[in-house]
Amino acid sequence: MQIKFSEDVILDSRRAILLPRQETLVLADLFLGLGAARRKRPDPVPNGQHHEIWERLLGLLDDTRPKRVVLLGDIKPNQGHLEDEEGEELRALFQKLQGHGREVIQVVGHPERAWGPSLENTGIQPLDAYRVGANTLMHRRRIFVYPRHDPPTGFWINGGLHPLFALPLAGPDGGEGWIRYPAFLYTGFALVMPSFVSYAQGWEVMQPERLPKQARAWKVVGDYHLSPIDLTALSNPPESQRLVVRPQAKNRRKEVVAE
Repeated sequence: MQIKFSEDVILDSRRAILLPRQETLVLADLFLGLGAARRKRPDPVPNGQHHEIWERLLGLLDDTRPKRVVLLGDIKPNQGHLEDEEGEELRALFQKLQGHGREVIQVVGHPERAWGPSLENTGIQPLDAYRVGANTLMHRRRIFVYPRHDPPTGFWINGGLHPLFALPLAGPDGGEGWIRYPAFLYTGFALVMPSFVSYAQGWEVMQPERLPKQARAWKVVGDYHLSPIDLTALSNPPESQRLVVRPQAKNRRKEVVAE
């Protein structure tokens, strides 16, 4: 599902932004190349989810047929060393991204620290920001504070901090529950994106009272539906819903039992 945000910007429910006039596809925190390292962690990515990421990516490339793909954020955490089959995964990724002569751009928060083995032989040089038409793509962990945009007719598109909204849901017993959704959020100065992979989603839920009056948001439901959120009618979530707890690493050392 797609929603036309403006003449230059289209929101796609597959957690992507399309800039049709510039034939550009924008993804935030793709992380497809996590591969072996992620699967070894205590909170591994299920194989089904890993395949689903590929399906969404290939579907977007086939449907939108962009001439340029912009990746906001690292391709794998810290662009670090490659383990096991990660090298093969990344070669396959860039073969798809760069197919049909597509240009691939990477935008990160600190390009001087972004180079690593995952970028070798890709021809990619990470950038701090990238102008596409009247808008500028960035990857920073900020949601409200931005430099003044030039030209004023454009705005920032940020993939570095991923909005989550907690929405009330009537339970089967008549009580009120809450469900959290990833979302696109427009603050009036920037359009902030959800992460392309669900396991890189935001960890702090947006509180409506802190949003500017001109803010607008669209929740992502599955991969095939976008729905506007009525921020004027949305109450702040309870304390228990405001933070998403990260999985704790398990101690992998074997316990020594005294005999």
